[in-house]
Amino acid sequence: LVATPCSAPFLAPALGAALTLSAIESLSVFTAIAVGLALPYLLLSMFPQAIKVLPRPGAWMETFKQFMAFPLYATVGWLLWVLAGQTAGDDNALLNIVFGFVLVAMAAWAYGRFGQSYGKPARQFTGKVAAVLLFVAGLYVGWPKEAVAAPVAGAQAGYQVTWEKWSPDAIAAAQKAGKFIYVDFTARWCATCQTNKATVFHSDEVLAEFAKKNVVLLRADWTNKDPLITAELARWNRSAVPFNLIYAPNKKDPVVLPELLTPGKVLESLNEAAKS
Repeated sequence: LVATPCSAPFLAPALGAALTLSAIESLSVFTAIAVGLALPYLLLSMFPQAIKVLPRPGAWMETFKQFMAFPLYATVGWLLWVLAGQTAGDDNALLNIVFGFVLVAMAAWAYGRFGQSYGKPARQFTGKVAAVLLFVAGLYVGWPKEAVAAPVAGAQAGYQVTWEKWSPDAIAAAQKAGKFIYVDFTARWCATCQTNKATVFHSDEVLAEFAKKNVVLLRADWTNKDPLITAELARWNRSAVPFNLIYAPNKKDPVVLPELLTPGKVLESLNEAAKS
């Protein structure tokens, strides 16, 4: 069993293909995935002498183990942000506060691990400085800030990035009005989805082209597993997000974009939709 709610950019095409293949072919795909996941252990089993190239165990492992707690804390913060989106709407302030707590916790760890009165003076000094810097950074990131009117993304390109809710009716209405349509199947917990949007919609070149073509933006938010979105993904033989489409005016079939987006790929797909 492979849990892949968010599988881009490499695993999604394989899983999408597996859903449409015969039983034997599908089993072969999943076997290949399993072999890939198990490959490090298989290689060490086949060549035990390769263990010699691995780092030797020692006291550093305890420090490394403790340090790796902080990426886990950050993950907890991100998941709390997801939860806030599922229960109370968009609230980036919550994410900043939790990340601030992570930095403060890391400051306490740095002081306790390196800044105490034992050990070499240079080690103590480094630990204390790191603790102070992390503590200040935590306060800065997490301290509640007054809302400030931010410049609208894409304003320089003359385009207002405004997402409307996706539905088949919304697509039909925009097509009837002779508009280009960009559909983003996304989820708040999908890191690749957020990276795609940050990459594409901070490009003035993309926004200028969207303004020129008056593109309608439709978002299919799968954060809470909408059954209508699930059915639409299945219709395209997809089982995960991100998934993006571009519809041209009065054309039934859209252009399917790759899982990992760049401004160049979006512009190329937009031009392909206009020509097809």
